[in-house]
Amino acid sequence: MTETRKPTLLVDARPLADPHAGGVRRVAEQILLALIKRDVADWTFVTTGSRIPGLPAIFQNRIEHVHIKWPNKLWTAATSFGTVSLDRATRRITGRTYDAAILPNLGFSGYMEIPYALVLHDLSFLIEPSWFRNTSRLWHRAVNVREQTRRANRIFCVSETTARDATRLLDIPKDKLEVFHPGIPPLPAPSPMGHAPSAPYVMTLNERDPRKNIGTAIETVHALRKEEVFRDLELVIAGCGREGTEEGIRRLGRISDAELAELYASASAFLYPSWYEGFGLPLHEAARFGIPCLASAHGSLPETVPAGTLLLPPMKPHLWISMLRDVLRNPSAYRTVFDEDLEETTVQGFIQWIQRVSRQ
Repeated sequence: MTETRKPTLLVDARPLADPHAGGVRRVAEQILLALIKRDVADWTFVTTGSRIPGLPAIFQNRIEHVHIKWPNKLWTAATSFGTVSLDRATRRITGRTYDAAILPNLGFSGYMEIPYALVLHDLSFLIEPSWFRNTSRLWHRAVNVREQTRRANRIFCVSETTARDATRLLDIPKDKLEVFHPGIPPLPAPSPMGHAPSAPYVMTLNERDPRKNIGTAIETVHALRKEEVFRDLELVIAGCGREGTEEGIRRLGRISDAELAELYASASAFLYPSWYEGFGLPLHEAARFGIPCLASAHGSLPETVPAGTLLLPPMKPHLWISMLRDVLRNPSAYRTVFDEDLEETTVQGFIQWIQRVSRQ
């Protein structure tokens, strides 16, 4: 009896090695870990750049890591002109062929010769380019999202909103798209590291990203601090480009997952007034700790938020002020509920796609 050969899969592992990838990195980890646990393929993770990056320890001894030692600017130019691709360059190094590839995010992968599945997180860069800095706009223009999605064999979307946007903005046929639940990655147990203020505080994330609309959170806290009962309230902003403290505002730089867990555990509320999200992973992380969550009613959030989340228009700070006042007065009435069934990433669609393309 002949043993069935497992498919051989390439993965663009660059999002896993990018400390700035944020939610994209966490979702990519969840997808790939779930697939590897199911033993559906042999995996080769590919990175590029002048230096070999480290990959998350959870993948150690489970995958082959191939590094293409090209400076990223040269790689970007070469893939843009079609002279190289992720699969062809990997094949030259290993001497092996591959059945298919998974791209956990948009990126410079070149014109792939093997079928590939693309994970689409959101299309906010098409919806409102002004949310992005000039360098990000140039990157999104150069990566040629229309061509990359057109060439994809299958596109997995993290929400129905993202799938609708893909059809509306990129004319992608609906039968090419599949919505999946990306899973909620675990956080370490909170431990005191000195980041959580002793005074009552609410928190938010990533002031560097204009799309996060942190101004509404700042205005909300400043307004409440004028009331005697809330004069000691602080806003902690994690993941800032700079650190520092001003009246009522504490900015933290990049923090570890353990430090993030510490902040969630002691916060009086989590504010997420983002103009647009493809999924909204931080809300589920906050819900693990049961803290009240106030979130934008835009983008995918009405579809994806955890139970108990309070949805508000992101452009109306007076509603955020009123709602947060009520939450702080009666927090037990507004606690969010984390659904443990959502921890697991739904990868059945990925498995079916792998099996289908490997038979072709």
